[in-house]
Parts: sequence; C-alpha cells; structure tokens
Amino acid sequence: MRFDRILAALAVGLCCWLAGCETAAPYASCPLDKEVTDKGICTGTSGSTSCVVRKHPQCDQDICLAYYGTPAVCSQACSADSDCPAEPNVSGAAKCWTFAPANAATGAVAEKYCVPPSRLKLVN
Repeated sequence: MRFDRILAALAVGLCCWLAGCETAAPYASCPLDKEVTDKGICTGTSGSTSCVVRKHPQCDQDICLAYYGTPAVCSQACSADSDCPAEPNVSGAAKCWTFAPANAATGAVAEKYCVPPSRLKLVN
C-alpha cells in the first residue's frame, strides 16, 4: 500500500516537472499594450509601426516583436538570418531584421531581431 502512494507521488511530481519545463514554440503570440507605444519603443508610421519589447514576460527569449503592423510574436536577437529558428508549420525562412541601425555618434549598436516567415508574407 505504501509503495503505491510513493509511485503515485512520483508520477504526479514527474508530470508537474515536465509541465513546468515546457517552452513555448518559436514565434508564439505575445500581447502588446498601449503603454509600449507611449514609451517610444516603436518606429514607423501609423498602420506600419514596428515595436519591440525587450523584457516581455510571456516570451522565452524575453523579446516581443510587432513587425510593420503585424500581430506581435515572441522573437530573439540575431546577427544573421542563420541565427533565426524556423517557424513551426510554416514554409519559408525567417529573416534577421534591423529594428534600429548602429549609430557611431552615440555608440549605439544595431538592434536586430528574427522575423518569422508568416509575418514577412503579411507585409510583402
């Protein structure tokens, strides 16, 4: 009888551990609120605004990106297209896109983020 309880506790613990370690798929949806645009972390014109949140609580890599007015998705920093993961169940390659170019005068480095192919198709 005691052995059954131990096995049951281990099974429940294993399930909880597995559920806690689950990660979101690349490019999962993430919400952006009005506060984002108010803080000035968006660029572009109305209807084609791109926004980046660098500490988004719902994204594994902390980055939430809205690309030229498309719905926001979790993303990651990149240096080249090859740094960007494939998008599940979508054909085409992701693109490493420059959100903000480097600025030698201020010493700012370029900010580049992965854009999934589903968002690229919406803009093109």
